[in-house]
Amino acid sequence: MQLEHVDPMVAAEEASLVLREAWPPPALHYTADYLRWQLGFPGPAPRAVLAREGGEPAGFIGVAPRRFRFGGAVSAGYVLSFVSVRPKFQGQGLASRLYSELLAGLRASGLPIVVFVEARSAPAQRVLFKAVEAAELKLKRLATCQNHGFVPRASAAPTRAVARPAGAVGDVLAAIAACGDERVLWSAPDAAQLEHSLRDPRPRRLLLVEEAGRSVGAAAVFLSEIATARGIDRVATLDALFLPEPTADRLAAVLRAASEAFSGEAAAPVVSAPNLAIVPQDQLRPAGARATGATFDAFVVHPGDGPWLDAEVTNLEVV
Repeated sequence: MQLEHVDPMVAAEEASLVLREAWPPPALHYTADYLRWQLGFPGPAPRAVLAREGGEPAGFIGVAPRRFRFGGAVSAGYVLSFVSVRPKFQGQGLASRLYSELLAGLRASGLPIVVFVEARSAPAQRVLFKAVEAAELKLKRLATCQNHGFVPRASAAPTRAVARPAGAVGDVLAAIAACGDERVLWSAPDAAQLEHSLRDPRPRRLLLVEEAGRSVGAAAVFLSEIATARGIDRVATLDALFLPEPTADRLAAVLRAASEAFSGEAAAPVVSAPNLAIVPQDQLRPAGARATGATFDAFVVHPGDGPWLDAEVTNLEVV
């Protein structure tokens, strides 16, 4: 088995093949165009490792550029994702080798890395922990991200808050800058990253949240493509939530706007929300959010003792 550091843009077709075979339906539809977009965000160079056996792609892992803010400090960083091994190559310790190869190469960057791992997958978590230790990195567990679903109800009371499509990227940047909860490792995209996000090959919208005529937050929503046994389902998804002072009313406004954003394109007016960790638990049900079975544990990995290791939760999208 050969492991090679590759240009993710060049290796996107092979990576797409690995990912689509590795995750049985229902699973995210990992097209090559989606991978090129996700790994092509402005920022530090994306990194990826591709495993091949006899020239045939066997496994893949990569990190995509992001920006974070914590305690007033802003840093470029990465989100680690796409860890996948094709079924016929599983059971050989390849995922562990992919993690180790990638993290060893990232240590010198000095940048924070956020990783999401399925909460119910103890073997996957052990692989991550072992690779982090071998690379001599520091790891901090953040709050678990529980996926929630939302179904709009005609009988729901009107919200005081309103979520509407953003008129300009600058308006969303101002809302993001207002997020100051010091427990949160905030996603902090700049203008270039927000503009790139809108080039998502899937439909995507930026929302502003207003209440009593003033801005109280923002959100990003997109039309997720889910590969199922029947074909491709399209589901409105809340990607990232920027609420400096989250309330049930404000969250409900975002979820309702997301349910209406892709009318005629989504399979149903339901919304999937993979990461609502910044919202207090007692505000979720009043907002209409209901927990589903999908749960992800979030971790921040860092080469040193940076402030990021003091974070308790993140609003970063689950990639």
